[in-house]
Amino acid sequence: MSHTGTGIANAELIAAAEGYPQAMGRRFALIVISLGAASALSVGTLVVRTYNTHNFHYAFLVWNLFLAWVPLVAAYSAFTLARHGIGARVGVLVVVWLLFFPNAPYILTDFKHLHEPGHGKAPIWYDALMLSSFAWTALMLGFMSLYLVHLILRRHAGAAVGWIAVVCVLGLSSFGIYLGRFAGFNSWDVVAHPYILLTGAGMELDSLFHDPKMLAALLALTAFLVVGYLVVYAFSALRPELAEA
Repeated sequence: MSHTGTGIANAELIAAAEGYPQAMGRRFALIVISLGAASALSVGTLVVRTYNTHNFHYAFLVWNLFLAWVPLVAAYSAFTLARHGIGARVGVLVVVWLLFFPNAPYILTDFKHLHEPGHGKAPIWYDALMLSSFAWTALMLGFMSLYLVHLILRRHAGAAVGWIAVVCVLGLSSFGIYLGRFAGFNSWDVVAHPYILLTGAGMELDSLFHDPKMLAALLALTAFLVVGYLVVYAFSALRPELAEA
C-alpha cells in the first residue's frame, strides 16, 4: 500500500474512533443542497398562491422557514468545532441551537390557518400541499440539526446520555411550541424579555398540570417528534450498513 493510501486509511480510522461519520462534509453539503431545494419549492408554492390570489396572508411562512434554518447553522458550526474538542464556543453554539430549535417543528402548528376564511380563494388542497411542504422542510431541518448535536453528545458523553438528551430536547421543544403558539413568546424573548419569558413559562407550565387534555397533547407531540427523529436516525445508519454488506 502506498504512503498516500496508508494516510487515508489512518485518517478514516481516526475519524471512526472519534465517533463522527466519515466524509461528513460532503454528506452535509448534499443535505444542504437537498434542503435548499425543498425550501425553494416551498417558497415557490407560496409565490404561485400569492400571485393568483393577490393575498399575502401566508407570507409569514417564509420567515418561519428562515428561523428553521438557524438551528442547523448553529448545530453544524458546533459540530465542526467539537471535532477538535469541546470548548466555550461549542457550548455557546449549542445553547443558540437549543433556543432556536423549537422554530423548526413549530411550523407544524401553522396548519391551524388552513380553514381560516378571507385569505384568498386558493383550493384547500393547494393550501394543504403548500403548508405540508413548509412543515416537512422545517421538520427535516430540525431533525438534521438534532442529529449533529446528538453526534457531539454521543462522542463526548456516551450513547445513553445522547439519547436521554434527545428525548429531553424534543420534550422541551414541544413546550416551546406551546409557548410560541398559545402564549405568544418567541426565541428572541430570551434576550429581549428574559424575566417576562421565565415568569410566563412558569405560569404556563403550572397551568399545564391542571389541564390534562393539553398535557396529553404535548406528550403526543413529543412522541411524534421522537418517532420522527428515530426514523431519520435509522436512515442515517442505513448507508454504512449497506456499504459493509
